[in-house]
Amino acid sequence: MRQRLLQRWIERTERQALYWWRPKDGRINTGDQLSRDIVSCVLALRGHSLLDARATRRRLLAIGSILHFARSGDAVWGSGVNGKVDQNLHRFETLDVRAVRGPGTRRFLHERGVAVPEVYGDPGLLMPLFFPASLLDGGQRRPVVVVPHFNEPPAKYRGHADLVWPDCPPVTFVRRLLGAGLVVSSSLHGLVLAEAYGIPAVYLDWGNGEDRFKYDDYYAGTGRTRWHSGGSIEECVALGGNDGFDLAAIQAKLLAAFPYDLWQGRPEAAVDGPPRHG
Repeated sequence: MRQRLLQRWIERTERQALYWWRPKDGRINTGDQLSRDIVSCVLALRGHSLLDARATRRRLLAIGSILHFARSGDAVWGSGVNGKVDQNLHRFETLDVRAVRGPGTRRFLHERGVAVPEVYGDPGLLMPLFFPASLLDGGQRRPVVVVPHFNEPPAKYRGHADLVWPDCPPVTFVRRLLGAGLVVSSSLHGLVLAEAYGIPAVYLDWGNGEDRFKYDDYYAGTGRTRWHSGGSIEECVALGGNDGFDLAAIQAKLLAAFPYDLWQGRPEAAVDGPPRHG
């Protein structure tokens, strides 16, 4: 009981500092869990954690198509717009933007009077800086790995071998990708994490319920305005991965733009401590 209470307190406190989407059924969505993991690692570079008292009550939004969850005053570092969400659901008036996923998101915010620097990139691209492939002990070599979208039904992939579902912690997910010669992914973060580790990847565009906007936004944010996708696994394999990009340059810009100041300066009133026994 005490351990469960402590876990709930930790997550509640972390989510006061950082918003990430969480499925209602309690499952892990790799791409959204990635936000917590990456932000925690970047904070640790300056001796901070998500549990620390902060200089502001504003939240940070990082990885994911989550800007429709933003509140006025929130800080943004690498988030993007979800193209399938009604524009009227973006109810913020002001945001403190340090970086966004791509130029499509920047244009969207500019149209709403929000200032956005030209700093682009999904922070998931930082993953290999903190979890190098050499330490992850990847599995056997395979020519093709297929990554479904989190919300797709398993029956849709019946008969396809070497599936890696994005419903596990990011380190576990990456470990399962390593060794692949090509990643065919319906999931955005299947593409992001594959490319972060130098694995060729191609978008499986066969009706996953997602709008193409976030994929265009991601590729444009890496400097690729022309990219290809396939309508079937077989077509994706025939096309192969998309062209590469300057990963190190994007990583450097994202790290330089991280809002450490949210955790510095005069801290807010300390949060209540963890639950005590008895």
